Amino acid sequence: SGFGDDLNFVPTNKTTLQSKVKDNIFAIGDATNIPASKAGSVAHFEAEVLTENILRYIEGKELKAHFDGHANCFIETGHGKALLIDFNYTHEPVTGTFPLPGVGPLRLLKESRMNHMGKLAFRWIYWNMLIKGTHIPFVSSEMTMAGKNYEEESAVEA
Repeated sequence: SGFGDDLNFVPTNKTTLQSKVKDNIFAIGDATNIPASKAGSVAHFEAEVLTENILRYIEGKELKAHFDGHANCFIETGHGKALLIDFNYTHEPVTGTFPLPGVGPLRLLKESRMNHMGKLAFRWIYWNMLIKGTHIPFVSSEMTMAGKNYEEESAVEA
């Protein structure tokens, strides 16, 4: 298409997901040059923002700049255990609990059998709910800090 930058990524506004090449083009996932993970969870979170902004563009409304680079994913560590990480443009992976603040039952940045079980449960949720477009109320496209621990001075600038 000729829209790509030197690395062939589409120059994209990192919060609205609108192309910097043409106003009527939006991009998500591996196509963008935004400084976010190319993981599936990111594309899912981007899609929520993208959908709203395409509708706002069609209606001639101002776009919402609210994609924060949110990513969360399980990392298998072996022997029936896994890590769960959660981060965005301004916060490196944090400790804490997910999806319920203070309760969990999953622990961020902690290797555990429960995180492995969470990954298996998420696989079912993905194929039976997310793919069908079912909204999952406890997983937001914007990273929440409820139930999470971080230090302001360690936050990464976007």
